[in-house]
Amino acid sequence: MINNTKSLHVLIIGGGVAGLALALFLKKAGITCTIYEAYAYKGEAGSGLNIAPNGMNVLAALGLADELAARGAITLEHCFRSENGKVLARIPYGDINKYGQPGVSMSRATLYEVLTNEINKSGIEIKYNKRLLSINEYSIGVKANFEDGDSDSGDILIGADGIRSITRSHILPQGLEPSFVGVVGVGGFVKLEKVPELTQQDLSSLNYTFGAKGFFGYCAVDRGYAMWWSNLHANQPMSEAALRDTSMDKLQQEMLAIYKDFHGPAAALIKHTERPLRQNISDIQSLPTWHKGRVLLIGDAAHAVSPNAGQGASMALEDAMYLAKLLRDGKDDYVKVFTQFEGDRKGRVEKIVAEGRKRGVGKQEVSPFQARIRNMMMSIFLKLFGIKGIDWVYKYKIDWE
Repeated sequence: MINNTKSLHVLIIGGGVAGLALALFLKKAGITCTIYEAYAYKGEAGSGLNIAPNGMNVLAALGLADELAARGAITLEHCFRSENGKVLARIPYGDINKYGQPGVSMSRATLYEVLTNEINKSGIEIKYNKRLLSINEYSIGVKANFEDGDSDSGDILIGADGIRSITRSHILPQGLEPSFVGVVGVGGFVKLEKVPELTQQDLSSLNYTFGAKGFFGYCAVDRGYAMWWSNLHANQPMSEAALRDTSMDKLQQEMLAIYKDFHGPAAALIKHTERPLRQNISDIQSLPTWHKGRVLLIGDAAHAVSPNAGQGASMALEDAMYLAKLLRDGKDDYVKVFTQFEGDRKGRVEKIVAEGRKRGVGKQEVSPFQARIRNMMMSIFLKLFGIKGIDWVYKYKIDWE
């Protein structure tokens, strides 16, 4: 049992979105912590992402929403098109009056930079190149052992170490591993000046194009760039060597073979890509538990979601804020806190994970006839039910007070 916040010290394994945000909220709660990140700081690493209104509300509670909105691209709507450019539906997205914050698209590196700068200003210690090896639990605390021979002790340990979590293997030694969803994500960044055909409406939208041969998405991000993304369906995940192959010629050949006849900016975005990206898409649909003893999982370590859901970072931010609030208010009983955290969060995040899988299926290659039928049905149902179907995701808000 933990007596009070003055004696509580939290070990956070993982310096990604969930771990950094949790540390900042613990600081607000008067709880000390140390972050352990397995890799060196990578300022330019990663793909692009969108922080939905529910995630931006969490960042607003940290005082960081305005900075990220200024550095990123505010997205006001979802725009769905057929491959010839016909608009199937437009759905409002970042309704500030309704949700309190807009949606904002940015590079992952920008989000990390803003969160890390705030960590450094707050005086929170973050240790890099600390790969977790094992965990020991005792009646009075928990000990993290690292591959370099170092170790550290605290009152509780939070595993925010992502989809390939080492912490998860402590809680579930025979537990579930992430499942490959049959999709390889492909994308890249492009300077806006290289794609003059992008309209101002394009730049303030999340754009999704559905054709017989596949799916193509694009939007603006930070610092004068656009990003695009697509799904390649595969029976097996790509090898590590293939994922690291950033050959522009190969990527352009592969993508243009599929998307050269898609409307407007698709071909131009592919041709002018500066930083191509590939990743195997996996998720974790459900774990039997997120905690054991003094150890708890949050973020992708507990509930990794396909990027098709557009909620990975936002769910991690929600986890961080809610857990810190519970630890602040229920500081005398970490077992109760962990149980309540899992009970309150599990239903919401697993529903979003399932939605991510469902959306991925709708982006696969089909016959031209099937594509016409799909697009017609999308046009009807998105116009009738689109915003109603996702309103429950965006309006979720945690009261810190």
